Order: sequence, then structure tokens, then C-alpha cells
Amino acid sequence: MIRTGRFAVGAYSELAEGGAFKIRAGGILLAVFKIRGEIKVLEDTCSHGQASLSEGEVSPEYCTVLCPLHGSIFDLDTGEPLTSPATTPVERFESEIEDGQIVVTII
Repeated sequence: MIRTGRFAVGAYSELAEGGAFKIRAGGILLAVFKIRGEIKVLEDTCSHGQASLSEGEVSPEYCTVLCPLHGSIFDLDTGEPLTSPATTPVERFESEIEDGQIVVTII
């Protein structure tokens, strides 16, 4: 069951630049990334196969993540797949930093 709201998911200072982690919030598995000092949050499961995007290779230069299972590349700003085999975007979530914590909004 999905719950809406705002969820603190971790400390901003503990996430390395270009790093990622997976966490469940509001009943959804999220992939949280830090790119150029900004937090990007996507649904963690690839839209093509059952792979964790938080375990994929992150490109800070292009602001993308490479799915570790079949190699689709997703835009971290939009959740859109940039290469096949994925053709459906993954959901993107808004986030902000409050009192040093990463806070994700699920609507």
C-alpha cells in the first residue's frame, strides 16, 4: 500500500557525490542519488526488468544511471529511458534538504 506524504530518507552529508542508495518510503522502493550536490530520486525498480537502479552505474557528467541488468540508461532529472530496452519512464520524486536530512515527497 502506497502512502503519500513527506519522508526523511537519510542524511545528506552521508551520501557521497555520485553515490546512490535504496530505501523504502511510503511503500515505494526509491533510488536516491547525489549529482553535482543535488539530490535526485527515482523509483528504484527499472521499468523494463526487475533490477535495482540504485545499484547501477551513475554518470554525474550526463546525470544518468545505467540499469545493471539490461543496460538501459535513465535520465535522473526526468526518469525517462534514454536507451532501450526500457521504453517506459520510472517515476521521479521531488526532494529537498531539511536540517541536513533528505526529505522526499510522495504524492
